[in-house]
This record gives sequence, C-alpha cells and structure tokens, in this order.
Amino acid sequence: MKLGLFWDSAINIKSYYVKNGTAYDFETNNPYMYHHSISSNCFPSTHNIQFLWDNGVFLNLSEWIDVGRDLPDLDLDIIFYANERSGLDENQKDDYSVERLRKRYPKAKIIGYIKEVHVKDTRFENRIKFFKSCDGIHTEAYNVMKELKEFKDIEGLTGKKITFHPQPLNIDYYYDHFYSNEKINGIYAYLPNPMHRRGRTYDFAKYIGDKYDLPVCYKPLQEGQKFDYISQKDFVEMWSPYLYHFNLDPIPIHPGGQCMQVASVGSINIGGLNEAHHVLYPETATCDEKILEDRFVEYLNNPDKRFEVIKYAWEKLNEIHSFSNIKLQLETLYKD
Repeated sequence: MKLGLFWDSAINIKSYYVKNGTAYDFETNNPYMYHHSISSNCFPSTHNIQFLWDNGVFLNLSEWIDVGRDLPDLDLDIIFYANERSGLDENQKDDYSVERLRKRYPKAKIIGYIKEVHVKDTRFENRIKFFKSCDGIHTEAYNVMKELKEFKDIEGLTGKKITFHPQPLNIDYYYDHFYSNEKINGIYAYLPNPMHRRGRTYDFAKYIGDKYDLPVCYKPLQEGQKFDYISQKDFVEMWSPYLYHFNLDPIPIHPGGQCMQVASVGSINIGGLNEAHHVLYPETATCDEKILEDRFVEYLNNPDKRFEVIKYAWEKLNEIHSFSNIKLQLETLYKD
C-alpha cells in the first residue's frame, strides 16, 4: 500500500518521504528528523504510518500551496488528510480542498483524518464540509476513544462512519535502543507540554518519593525556558531507566503515546486517563491518588506483581500497537 499523510499545515515539520526505513527531506534528499523524532528511523505517533510499508510520504501542504509550488508527483493509493487549521479558513479553503487533491492524485482514495478532536469554533462548519467531500473519515483510537461524543457528533453531521486504527509505535526501535530489565528503583515524574494535561503529577510523585524514600527525577525546567530544549533521544534516555513512570494526565481524549513508550522500555506507568493507560496499565489508569498509592505499594513490595504488570503491558503493546497489527488493519479497511 502506498500511503500519504497530508496536513494542511505543520509547525516546524517539513515534508518528507520514507525509503528503506529512513525519512528523507523532499528538498535536500538528506536524512530528516524533526524536534519530536528520536532519529531519522524512528518518528512519533501518527508519523509512524509513513514507515509501515517503507514507502510513505508526509506533506506539509502549506510548504507547497502557500508559495505556489506544484504538489509533488506521487503514486498513492491512500491519502490521510488532516485539514484542521488554516486550510479550513474561509479565505483558504478552496486552495486546500479535497477537489484540488483529487485532480493531482486521481488514483488515491482521500480520507479525512482526525488528528485533533477539536478545532476552533470558527472552523467547525468548514470542517464538516471538508469531511463530507472526503471518501471517508479516519482517526487513531482503540476502544475508549471510539466512544467520544465528539466523534459521534461528526458521524451524525456528515452521515459517514469513522474508521479507526490504534496509534502505532516502532516497538522494535525502542526495545533495541532503550529497553532494560535493570531499572533504578525510583520515579520519573512526567509532564506533557499543555498545562491542562499536567494534573497533580509532580505533587503526587514528590509525596510518594518522600514517603517511601525513593528518588524522583524531573525534567529540569527554568522559567522562560523552551519546553523542548533537549532532543527526544536525550529525553527518553532521561526517563527510561526508572522503574516507575508517573503521569497523571487527566484528559481522556488522547491516545497516550508516552504511555506506549513506557511499556516498550519495560517500566511501569502510574496514573492518567489517556486511552493507552486503560489498555496497557488498567490497574493504575486513574487519577485517584488513594488507589494509585495502594497499587504502588503493592508493586513496590512484590517483585512477582511488578513482573506481571510489565509483562501484561508489553504483550498488549505488541498485540495492539505493533507495525504488523496496524498494517493488517489498514489493509483490511482499504484493500479495495
């Protein structure tokens, strides 16, 4: 399957193509990575689908359309098109229309891709019109997120059923580069960038660390400092040695990519309501600190239980989020 992922615009992500497991810049043909990549061979979240068949492409359409460049000549079977920003604005929607892509890529089936659950209110009406013009609607979800009211509303307004696949992870790469069964008996306290997703992670991690005399590691942040001031590789190397990974993200409308990474390196995730938290670590998929402390003490005192939790998460991760499983699901959905 020849698959393209198109976004109407992307912040600091250039257009690239994948060949032999490596991403290359369209302009320079040099190996490419961006600020959330581990390397040119390992990309995050949605960008993994370009690597599934080793021939995928990503187009940041604003790099081409906004400067009057012709879109590249591509032979594609499927285009997953996330049109969620300026491409929905009234003064630009024609430039970013599905009709324009059909003329350029007549062979491809064009699927409206939900990258973000919400868009600005001023863009919502044009979003629905966009979805109606697509051959289908698709997003990343496994079980909990499939039932989101926002998805049901989109189905009702468009008359189209949304199809799903779980978010893929390059499990082999994480295992080969970051996995270890020799862990620091301590806590890494994780914070996502958005403030509303941080919850009480730092407070709870400090409380548990102090009470049970365990080291707690944080990503150092200074006032006014850029959040992504270290590379993703350095960041994974910072948190992956710790046995316990605290992440009390209270927002349920995210797949939980960080949690998937935790399972891939052999650590235990504590807390949070993202979808992957429920799937991979169901006993601690909560922000109820009494429940989390009780579970943590059980894990702390029982090595057999720790092994059981790590093994369960690892097996579920490979069953659901592996490249082979995602390829099979997409081929089943779009084989025609």
